[in-house]
Amino acid sequence: MSMRSRVTNDPEGRTAAPPPAVRGRAGRTRRRSTGHAVAACTAALALVVAGGVQATAAVTAAPDGSSVQSGPARAEFEGYVGYGKDLGVTAAVDTPKATGLGPVGTPGHDTPDVPGTTTPTRRALPSVAPLPSAPDADAVAAVRARIARDGEARVTVTAAGSLRRDLGRTAASLSAQHELTDQAQAGLDATLRGTGARLEGLDPLLPAGVWTITREGLDALLADARVGSVSLDGHAEANLASSTGVIDSDLLNAAGMLGNDFDGATGGAYQVAVIDSGVDGGHAAFTGRIVSQACYVTDSSCPGGTNASTAVGSGEECTHSTDCDHGTHVASIAAGQSFTGGHEGVARGAGIVAVKVAQDNPSSARWTAQFSSINNALARVWTLKTSTNPKIVSVNLSIGTDTVFAPGDAACAAVSPTTNTWFSLLQGQGVAVVVAAGNNGSSTGMSFPGCLTTAFAVGATSDTDVPASFTNSTSDLRWWAPGVGIDAAVPTGTNHASKNGTSMAAPHVTGAFALLRECVDGNGVPLTNAAAAANLDATGVDVTRAGVTRKRINVLDAATRTVNNNDFAAAEVLTGNGPLNDFDFTVCSDAEPGEPGPFSVDNGVWWRWTPATTGTATISTEDNGTNVTTFDTTLTVYTGATLATLTPVAWDDDSGTGARSLVQLPVNGGTTYRIKVDGFAATNGLLNLHVENGPPPLCFGVAATLVGTPGADVLTGTAGDDVVVAGAGDDRIRGLAGNDRICGDAGDDTVLGGDGTDLVLGGSGADTIRGEAGDDTLVGNPGSGSTDDVGDLIEGGPGNDFLDGWTGDDTLAGGPGDDQIRGEAGTDTVTYAASTTAVQIDLAIKVATGEGSDTFVGVENATGSSFGDRVRGSNLPNVLRGGPGHDKVGGVGGPDVLYGGPGNDQVRGGLGMDRLYGEDGNDSLYAEDGEDSADGGPGKDVVDGGTDTDVVHGGTGDDTVRGGTGDDRVYGDDGHDKAFGDAGRDKVYGGNGNDGLTGGNGVDSCSGGAGTDTGASCESITGIP
Repeated sequence: MSMRSRVTNDPEGRTAAPPPAVRGRAGRTRRRSTGHAVAACTAALALVVAGGVQATAAVTAAPDGSSVQSGPARAEFEGYVGYGKDLGVTAAVDTPKATGLGPVGTPGHDTPDVPGTTTPTRRALPSVAPLPSAPDADAVAAVRARIARDGEARVTVTAAGSLRRDLGRTAASLSAQHELTDQAQAGLDATLRGTGARLEGLDPLLPAGVWTITREGLDALLADARVGSVSLDGHAEANLASSTGVIDSDLLNAAGMLGNDFDGATGGAYQVAVIDSGVDGGHAAFTGRIVSQACYVTDSSCPGGTNASTAVGSGEECTHSTDCDHGTHVASIAAGQSFTGGHEGVARGAGIVAVKVAQDNPSSARWTAQFSSINNALARVWTLKTSTNPKIVSVNLSIGTDTVFAPGDAACAAVSPTTNTWFSLLQGQGVAVVVAAGNNGSSTGMSFPGCLTTAFAVGATSDTDVPASFTNSTSDLRWWAPGVGIDAAVPTGTNHASKNGTSMAAPHVTGAFALLRECVDGNGVPLTNAAAAANLDATGVDVTRAGVTRKRINVLDAATRTVNNNDFAAAEVLTGNGPLNDFDFTVCSDAEPGEPGPFSVDNGVWWRWTPATTGTATISTEDNGTNVTTFDTTLTVYTGATLATLTPVAWDDDSGTGARSLVQLPVNGGTTYRIKVDGFAATNGLLNLHVENGPPPLCFGVAATLVGTPGADVLTGTAGDDVVVAGAGDDRIRGLAGNDRICGDAGDDTVLGGDGTDLVLGGSGADTIRGEAGDDTLVGNPGSGSTDDVGDLIEGGPGNDFLDGWTGDDTLAGGPGDDQIRGEAGTDTVTYAASTTAVQIDLAIKVATGEGSDTFVGVENATGSSFGDRVRGSNLPNVLRGGPGHDKVGGVGGPDVLYGGPGNDQVRGGLGMDRLYGEDGNDSLYAEDGEDSADGGPGKDVVDGGTDTDVVHGGTGDDTVRGGTGDDRVYGDDGHDKAFGDAGRDKVYGGNGNDGLTGGNGVDSCSGGAGTDTGASCESITGIP
């Protein structure tokens, strides 16, 4: 084969080593990695083609001072994973599963209940990690240092032994924790009292707080055995130290959209192979992640002094920290988990197949890889894929020669035909072969094996989507990915470092294939590598170089592209009454800005359903034949046309079978409802949505034509005969013309029946019901068995109406016409305050005339009109009001309260202990039998206590006041009064004014008060000349 120009082709973007004939390590700088990002070390494997002989790979390092391109991250969908709406759920811990069809749930604390349903209890918290039992020495030392520098330090302090391990499992445990916390926080505050400490804030639940303290405060805390920890209250800053934020894999991971395999379970279901210099399996980024290992070399440097090994540890020989530096960094980008000081990779929990191909013998040219070794490694991956490891979905080769090949150059495949064959075999098995494009800086050629048409070649960009100066690219380039200043794991422990190169770009794509396959294919929806590649092609950011435009990948976009009804605006449309079943999945769906959800992270899918007729809908995620729901769902139904105007009308977690969700709610024909299904706590999988519209709810035995929601609705009928079921909430309902049936249900409703013969059921709550014109039947609440004790206002209006308050203290007004008025349970009042004529009310015989001929049942109190009324009570305790006008108000039996109201009234107490009030006007009050009290009020009144021991007041005005028989207290009050004790041992008080006091029969006392008073028949006189 012909020689190509010897161009630098290190996939990490630096000058390549000399050909293999030169055994030295010119330009290579050994450096020891630390736990922090080090100067950009750009070591990589560079394969060199020499003549027609065997080609080896030489590895060099960038000289000190190599520049690292960096810049602000581009987050195309910043905030795309929703952390928004709190609907009452505090932790992702499921409730006990319902069996059968349980009660329909509701959407948390902001949304009214669905009729006849219960609100789910607040979920229990998981087990709680213990707080420290004693302060950490290093943390205390840091606090001391800060105080020494600044004179004070802002610290967080926790109390030891004050945290329940069962916190949140029950309401009792939560209450007990609050008590413990209150005690602990008070104790901490007491410890710091007098030390000059300033309280900055207390934790609302945990036994902790933040104070600004001085040395005296720190000493006091350390001397208190109840103190569990004292640490600086530090701050955090945004910093793009990880490229996963550019391709949005961090958002997809954070959304919990990887099924149940990438959630931290050892090995994960999907796997990536890394053919490189080995992976440090002891690094914290790979704990439990290495699922298979192998080593293929030609210098007997595999374990046991062999050239091939599949033994444990064979793919991670890291005797020296830099021996597997490159492979560790690459694997960390593709699939590393987060670790202290470092960052998670693209597929953060995928299993890793580590295959070492770099020579590792000091007597040979180190950091080289034979083609035969690479091919053996590819064969190993193929074997695993077709046998024990069928979930390998991608293989990464961050390697390349120093020769570049133009698109279509047959010499590329000729470099190693076997390699090309293995690439095609792996691609055929569903293993994406991802290769670095090379670092020669060429825009017309790529190195081998990236130049192979069977490979997915990847070029490098900065985090601002600018092609790196060192990257290769041609029209055969498949994608761009970040490759500048990439921070990832290096041996050992928790060390990490920043590197540049297409070596760093390629594993972003390798991890992306695992992420996409896990996200969709792993949950039962087939996704081929071709389909995954097509998703990557169709999404991301356009990057152009030398006239060729390719996508810089975006994993989140590629994943969510799979779900057609992921967004509200793209909701799947359902019509008709059903039954309807739609098979879908929430896998790879994500939250959009403004999307509501019960959890901090939502991954819901949407439907838009318009029922054909008014009815009772059953919406669930129950299975239907082969359509099986595979995960724990939550389901919410909304009304509203936009995300900003949505109103939840029903919500449920587990009312269906097992973890399925089910709601039942009244729906209106022709109204569009929005249905959203989420995974509980951001879980996901396949689902069947079942929608079926059944018969509508009934009102007075007739099917509804208009229904409300659990919220506060405004419902308006038609000119015809309407049947309205309002639902819970404080609703406003107008029947308009026609013979309407209206059922208000729960809430404080306002119902206007309108013209026609209407039937109205207010339901529970304090309702206002007006029948208006027509012969109406108006009922305050549900009837027999109701425990509603809230009073209703029921007004019949013109017509012969039937009013029934049922339970509660109701106010009933029949209006013009012959009405039947039933108060039923509770203390009820009939009122004629709106009457246009005088009325005669007699509760004893249960009738009223004047505005019509009304009858009563179970009415205790009465109020007259603005005219001269006669209001008479019964043998029960009554409250009677005459109202404006010259009224006659009289009690019968029982202790009554009687009001004359404005006007010259006559008020009689009757039997029992009565209270009489004349109010405005020249009134006559006769307490009659019983120990009564009477007050004439303003005006020239006549007040007579009658028999028994009474207390009588004249009120303001020139009154005549008599105690009557019995030992009475008689008060003239203001005005020139005449006060008589009459029979009995009386006490007579004149009050203000020129009063005439007469004791009468018996041993009486007279007290004059202010003014010129006179006394007669008084055995004891005070204040009278």
